[in-house]
Amino acid sequence: MTQGDPFADVRPETPLRAARDEDHERIARMLATHPSGWSDEDIDIVMSRAQTTIGGPETFKWILPAFLERSVANPAHGWMTISAVLADKLDRARFDNWAPDQRKAALALLSDWLDAQSRPHDCTYDPEDDAELSAWLKARTA
Repeated sequence: MTQGDPFADVRPETPLRAARDEDHERIARMLATHPSGWSDEDIDIVMSRAQTTIGGPETFKWILPAFLERSVANPAHGWMTISAVLADKLDRARFDNWAPDQRKAALALLSDWLDAQSRPHDCTYDPEDDAELSAWLKARTA
């Protein structure tokens, strides 16, 4: 993420609601470093738990760009969050109410993410796996 990043000032909710002590420690560690220094594991876990056992909509919005960028760069990692869950998390985070620059940036990242999912990597791709998120994205970019 660079200067001018519409997500630069987004942070998890304070106080952070986290069901596990390890998640409080994980978020504190991540907040103390630049996203480029975050591990794939930390990004993966926070994304999968955002809005359920870690934080709420702001936590999801905070982790989303790093998750999308990192998983585009390494789609074979085996990320826990699948596209149907991602579409649900976007709705629960009230995506349509985000600031216009955040929506625009997220839509571009989501488009890149879906494109990366369809490229060959270690598993067979089925477009139906991404149908829900594809429809969600199309409804917001048409």
